[in-house]
Amino acid sequence: MESDVLPEDPAKQWEILLCIIAFEEKNNNRRADGSLDNLAYFWKHHGIRHIFGEWLVQMKNKYDCKMSNDSSSLKSDEISLLWRKRGNVKYKAGNYRESLQCYTKAVLYAVKTGPMYSLALANRSAATVKLGLYKESLTDVHRAFCNRYPIELQHKLFLRRAECFVETGHRQAAAEAVNAALDHNEKVGLTGHSLAEFERLVNEVNEKIATSRKYPVTEYDSYPQLHNGENPNFRGASMVVDLKMNEQQGRHVVTNRPVKRGDVLFVEQAFASVRLSDKHLPNPNYCDFCCAGDESVIGCDYCSRAVFCSESCLYHSNASYHRWECPGVRANIFNVIGISHLALSNLTQHRGNCPGNKKNLTTVFGLAHLAFRVLIQYAQRGFPRLPAGSGSPRTAADLFDAYMRIGKVESFKRDLDPFYTMFHLSSNVDAAPITDNIQYALTATMLTLYLETCTPFFDFFTDKVGYALPPEEMKLLACALIFRTLGQLVINAHTVLDINTSQQPSEMFPGDYLECFCKVGTAIYPAASMMNHSCDPNIINVFYRNQLFVKGNKEIPEGAEVFNSYGPHYAREALHIRKEKLQAQYGFNCACQACSDDSRKDFTSLFVAFSCPSCKGPVTWVTNKNQCHQCTNEFPLLRAQTTADTANALHASALRGSTPEERCELMARAYRLMQQVLYRHHNVLRKTVDDLARLYASNGDYSRAVELIKQNVQSFEYQFGSFSVEVTNEIRKMANLMLGRIVKYFDDPEGDERQPVNIRDWMRETLKIVKKANQLMELNFGTWKPMYANLKGKETLLEELVTAPRVHNSPDCINYKLQMMNVI
Repeated sequence: MESDVLPEDPAKQWEILLCIIAFEEKNNNRRADGSLDNLAYFWKHHGIRHIFGEWLVQMKNKYDCKMSNDSSSLKSDEISLLWRKRGNVKYKAGNYRESLQCYTKAVLYAVKTGPMYSLALANRSAATVKLGLYKESLTDVHRAFCNRYPIELQHKLFLRRAECFVETGHRQAAAEAVNAALDHNEKVGLTGHSLAEFERLVNEVNEKIATSRKYPVTEYDSYPQLHNGENPNFRGASMVVDLKMNEQQGRHVVTNRPVKRGDVLFVEQAFASVRLSDKHLPNPNYCDFCCAGDESVIGCDYCSRAVFCSESCLYHSNASYHRWECPGVRANIFNVIGISHLALSNLTQHRGNCPGNKKNLTTVFGLAHLAFRVLIQYAQRGFPRLPAGSGSPRTAADLFDAYMRIGKVESFKRDLDPFYTMFHLSSNVDAAPITDNIQYALTATMLTLYLETCTPFFDFFTDKVGYALPPEEMKLLACALIFRTLGQLVINAHTVLDINTSQQPSEMFPGDYLECFCKVGTAIYPAASMMNHSCDPNIINVFYRNQLFVKGNKEIPEGAEVFNSYGPHYAREALHIRKEKLQAQYGFNCACQACSDDSRKDFTSLFVAFSCPSCKGPVTWVTNKNQCHQCTNEFPLLRAQTTADTANALHASALRGSTPEERCELMARAYRLMQQVLYRHHNVLRKTVDDLARLYASNGDYSRAVELIKQNVQSFEYQFGSFSVEVTNEIRKMANLMLGRIVKYFDDPEGDERQPVNIRDWMRETLKIVKKANQLMELNFGTWKPMYANLKGKETLLEELVTAPRVHNSPDCINYKLQMMNVI
């Protein structure tokens, strides 16, 4: 192999090496069918081992070092100080978000036993206070105290703690923190300017304590439980479902009694998971262990690249994955290796009625890394003893064959080791092209070689296997397990989703589905993987960190099959596109009810349809012309296109308008024109309705904004169903808009006389909508999400408000509490 065909940067060499070697081996008629004899060929191949060994050395030399003045794979107090100084500049300029990012880097680079660590934590706590992240600030204040923050500066932390307590409604705790600051001052004896500044801050905090009317927000951190408990024959599943198997459907899930909407059918902790790389995340502050997003992340004790949301996750990660990954993380190996041929097979777990429910098809994120972690998880838990009479295996192949004899359905029994639930997942190895399997084998060889040459893993692994295999057989076993897992992940992995952290809990206009959720990790859930696909699934999936909750999203009768979605959904993609995707990745021709129902064949075309001027029905392209679905009248296409173009131009002008009145007027004109030519469920019409409602709300015209959002609620219900994520977002918008009118009323009661509905009736109607929004958020998002707690608090206040007398001059009356809702 000529060296001049490879880029200088070893990170750019991996896919080229993988493709070249796979191509050569395919030409040599080499097969990688999963048999250990074939895997042994790759593992023992001196040329392949030499190439991969050299590549590992190059990656270490290139990336496991100080990369620049502000970047290093290892801890560096010098770099930490540099980032803290940059953060100080941003902080003084009022750029608190950017300062937070700098301070976080200072935290990650600081040596934890050195002086820079506590200083970086303290500075970050100041930035999070400015951003309203009081819980995160309190966490960093506590960490700074625990890590020898200079005693002469500790009064600042006491007062910052007090400020956080005030802002979160804990006035008593705030007063105690102020007293602690005063006691501390008596010990250290501040003088001069420091004393004057301290006294000024104390007075400010005391004034806030005296005047604050904020109340603690109740945290709803209870998590769904399996409906009727766990099935002893189906680990991770409810008693109301069973695992069945037949020749036609393979393993599949059926109900053994009726299931109601919201019933929890699966509760499953990921067998293994990986956080996505920074470039695929909305921000880098996601935990490497549990995938939780947190602005107060901390780092590994040794490297600067792994991040964790808490000391607990750091501890558990070190006890399991990270002690074997740390050298590879420093050398950037896990961000680089992948399965290059899978450019069209991302595995994205979304909601049951949203795109990509079990596995979607875009780009693979971290499959090789996840397969590596599955191996680590096998070793961490220890391999199960074989059933009595199985004999004592002498080779990796013997042990593999013995494990394969355990039944696929029986593997989920609670009295069997969970090893079998993962080991017996379906794989695409038998159906995959030869080149694909060769790349699996090469990737498995690379990861095993990394463990052999860069870590003492096999000293640990040998004890965990439990059988006295020769050393080379131990390594071949590890290689075979990674290979097997790669084939399983291609058709079974899920993407872990989180609420987009850019969306504030009290935001009046939450984004649509694609804005609402973000992908944060890839995980494997063996029990949930037993569900077959439907383009109209009857479940939804909700994540708490990397834990999965599967709920029924509709009534499911006894004896019916429980369906997930592998990505394609009838409400989002046309029939032929769905079928092509499923055939390409999973090798089956979908015959689900949505694909077999002729009435839904062209369903998605309705949302890009024109409106018939005669009957207002949808006009779509049929055969060779635009035709109305409801009548036979001729459709004036050119006139409709001209009107639509004019409306689009007005829409664009409205967004650039110089005054609120001008923007509203132009947007309303665009909306009226679109109504003339676009079908009532058209995507563009819905977007215009949303934009117009925003403009009305910004002008304080909440009633008109609500009426517009009601139209979108009905449209989204038609497309996605009444309990979908899309409808949940629209109902949440309605709730916040209606609350906005109530807040406006208390600011200007006289001005409310222009509103079409009496304020008391409006309050009662608002309470109904808020309750509905909370029910939908509990179903689709989970009660642990901040947006749920925020709106649940408003529901409680509204319940008091509709029965409370209207008193405006009492600081403790419900009216004052309502003004703290922060809905606008």
